[in-house]
Amino acid sequence: MKCRACGGEAAVRLEYANLQLCREDFLRFFERRVARTIKRYRMLPRGAKVVVALSGGKDSSALLHVLWRLRSALGVEVEALTVDLGIGGYSELYVGAARALCARLGVPLRVVSLESEYGFTVDDVARRVRRAVCSACGTIKRYVLNREARRAGGYALATGHNLDDTLAAVLQAYVRGDVGALSKLGPALPPGGGFVARVKPLIETPEGDVRLYAEYAGIEYVRVKCPYSRGATSYTYKAALDLLEREHPGIKFQMLRSFLDRLQPALAGARPSAEQLDKCTVCGEPSRSPVCQFCRIRRQIGVRLREHG
Repeated sequence: MKCRACGGEAAVRLEYANLQLCREDFLRFFERRVARTIKRYRMLPRGAKVVVALSGGKDSSALLHVLWRLRSALGVEVEALTVDLGIGGYSELYVGAARALCARLGVPLRVVSLESEYGFTVDDVARRVRRAVCSACGTIKRYVLNREARRAGGYALATGHNLDDTLAAVLQAYVRGDVGALSKLGPALPPGGGFVARVKPLIETPEGDVRLYAEYAGIEYVRVKCPYSRGATSYTYKAALDLLEREHPGIKFQMLRSFLDRLQPALAGARPSAEQLDKCTVCGEPSRSPVCQFCRIRRQIGVRLREHG
């Protein structure tokens, strides 16, 4: 195979685009697509500070790397934020990977210990809370990442959700009939009501391309999965999406475009506005109930809480 861009030997073939590229041209192709995604959805105004939620996995590590590469062209400041969730035998791996990557790139990194800052760990949740660990962990991460990104003066929190992640989440929400979740699954949510902006620069990038970018860019990332993620239904949805893509190359992009252009606008009314949110009486963070889910989890574990004053 010959590289479509330079005529040299191709390293990868992208079936969905009928395109062969060498390593260097693939890296450029990947970065140009991320830049176009950011501009298309107006994710990051010039001069903004973007805080990358860095989990040490391939997606968030690739995202940090590409934003670091694009920072001058986009006119943004890049920082990283890692939450040490206190998962025995796992947190040490991804926190170490996050520190190593940020040291290599020269990107400021803040590591927030859930145990030190908030008084509990995800291992505590697994032992004491009657709720699926992944669901509770998702609530915890969203809370801590937003709060700490805001404290850091960030305009936006950038997450590594890729095309496959997004479509799997759309399918899961559809099966549950969760209209509220569907309304929030777009590429960007604006700041307001105590929330920083939330952006997904990889939303138009297939997971396989992210893996290739990490490999070709020499990014070291954690390859083992969280011990609590075994049996997660998202893997099944992704396998179904991969089957569709093999039979119909490009269908993932078609599904995303149909969802964003046709379905999500009709669901906009289901998304709670900042005016509809109150403040948690315990922590003062935005909440749809008197006590937010994060504080309810802490109470179930036995953390002593003081009313917000």
